[in-house]
This record gives sequence, C-alpha cells and structure tokens, in this order.
Amino acid sequence: MDYELLGKMAVSIGEAAKISGIPIRKLRYWEDRGYIDSVEEKSNITRRFDYFTVKKIILMKELIEDGYTLGAASQKAGVRIMKIREVFEEQNTKR
Repeated sequence: MDYELLGKMAVSIGEAAKISGIPIRKLRYWEDRGYIDSVEEKSNITRRFDYFTVKKIILMKELIEDGYTLGAASQKAGVRIMKIREVFEEQNTKR
C-alpha cells in the first residue's frame, strides 16, 4: 500500500459529507469551531479534507452517538488520529 499517496489524498466537503453521513453545514460548523481542519484555503469553494480528517470526522460521529460532547469527541478522535498518523509515518520511513 502506498501510505504516502493515501496521506496526500483529499476530498471535497461534499464528498466528506457523503462518506461520513454528516451534513455539509455541520462540517462547516465543526471547521469554524476548530474541531476539524481543511487542507486547502478556507473558502466556501475550496474546502477539502484529507484522509486523516475524514477518519476523524467518522470517529467523532461515532463518539457523539455514544454520548460524548462535540469537544470531547474531537479531543478523543484527535488522539486516535495522531496515533494513525504515526503509523503512516513509520510505514513511509520503512520504504
């Protein structure tokens, strides 16, 4: 698997909404509040999310469904994503 390529891929906010089941409006709110970050210029047209952010969105959704607050879900998902990033980086250095 090409971990470096996967780490560079990004999807539009609409695609992220379809993948995660979270409405675009809510994703914009989460970004405005600093819970998620887009990988490109923050304009209404160019919002794009990388693999790690889409994964974080999905994790946050699951945690919120389990009763976590938005802030707590973001924090917990952020820790998990940091661990995933470390694994990706480790795999890239082995190549």
